[in-house]
Amino acid sequence: MKYPLCLHNHRSSGEFTPSLVHLVVTKALSCLESSWKTIEQGGNDSFVYTKALMAYAFALAGNQDKRNEILKSLDKEAIKEDNSIHWERPQKPRESEPYLYKPQASSAEVEMSAYVVLARLTAQPGPTPEDLALSMSTVKWLTKQQNSHGGFSSTQDTVVALDALSKYGALTFSRNQKSSLVTIQASGLFSHKFQVEDSNRLLLQQVPLPFIPGNYSVTVSGEGCVYAQTTLRYNIHLEKQQSAFALQVQTVPLTCNNPKGHNSFQISLEISYTGSRPASNMVIVDVKMVSGFIPLKPTVKKLERLEHVSRTEVSNSNVLLYLDQQLRTLTTLEEDQNSFPRSHTNTQLPVTPVTNQTLAFSFIIQQDIPVKNLQPAIVKAYDYYETEMKWRSLNTAAPAAQTNRIFETPPICGQGISGIPIPENLQNGDWGFSLKYKH
Repeated sequence: MKYPLCLHNHRSSGEFTPSLVHLVVTKALSCLESSWKTIEQGGNDSFVYTKALMAYAFALAGNQDKRNEILKSLDKEAIKEDNSIHWERPQKPRESEPYLYKPQASSAEVEMSAYVVLARLTAQPGPTPEDLALSMSTVKWLTKQQNSHGGFSSTQDTVVALDALSKYGALTFSRNQKSSLVTIQASGLFSHKFQVEDSNRLLLQQVPLPFIPGNYSVTVSGEGCVYAQTTLRYNIHLEKQQSAFALQVQTVPLTCNNPKGHNSFQISLEISYTGSRPASNMVIVDVKMVSGFIPLKPTVKKLERLEHVSRTEVSNSNVLLYLDQQLRTLTTLEEDQNSFPRSHTNTQLPVTPVTNQTLAFSFIIQQDIPVKNLQPAIVKAYDYYETEMKWRSLNTAAPAAQTNRIFETPPICGQGISGIPIPENLQNGDWGFSLKYKH
């Protein structure tokens, strides 16, 4: 659960002066302090993500007292296991156990844990030995969440986590002339050695393991610190699960009498949240374009005026809609005895991203290049912070009596839409739903 923060946004046609910047920052920090007091008075409610952001913000602002106060509060909610420390989102779903290894943590958990590391390492005038020791325990957990390419679940948590790992590496780095020798062996049938020294310490060294399954041992000699990671890729059949979103897509007009088809049409989307929480986190709706068609940009940008759409991204190949929590200003006018406006009051009301109430959006796409034998395009909706679980819907041209069809619309210029759900990379948390449309 995330607590809404009221940060002041100042827009000006001119340049920012130092005094103006100072005023904006001062007001923002004052707002953060007010929010922190509200959280403290909230009792048992947990705002781990917000606390982690606040701790880092106060650390950057040089307010060590508030930083220490929030870090102390976060320490009470930390998950301490396997000689590591991390933080989890409140009411985390219980993990199932069909995995050969512990599933990768969610994007939100990686991000909030990384923010705590950044808050500890941004102490003034510098981090204490205790800060470094506690950060090391979280860094150990973060490195276990990295994928085989060094990244994490999403772009945002990858940026924050790599920032934290880089800062920790810079603060703990000690240059010396000594080296480490890493040896990998498998029962006398296989042996490979990695030499790690100052000249190649940032170089990725890797070797394929020839025997799967097999028993391998890793030994290290010399001095220094090395990071070793094994990657095993395999495919398994996963259980079919319920989607966290209901998504419907239609093209307008639904039918056409023109044998040559339309050179432009409207895409209408309806989405609602069907997961276990009262509302979703930020949701991204990704609409791929049918070959030869491009979105009409003004009709997409107009959606940003809607209260649930925080921003849009438009390219020739797809449209991204960001449905995020925003602050809506409610203005209340007070009248005098002659019914003339005397004063007004502005109240900031949070608007949740997606709930069980259906949201509707539409925009226009138009033909750019004529293309024959058009294939269906995918429309996908997913929780930005819980990207681990997804559905794919495939166009199957299945008969209407097929029971596992999840979506169908009336024919569009003689072509219909149908889909079969296929799970892809299913793990824990809320996840998305996708389907295909044809023109």
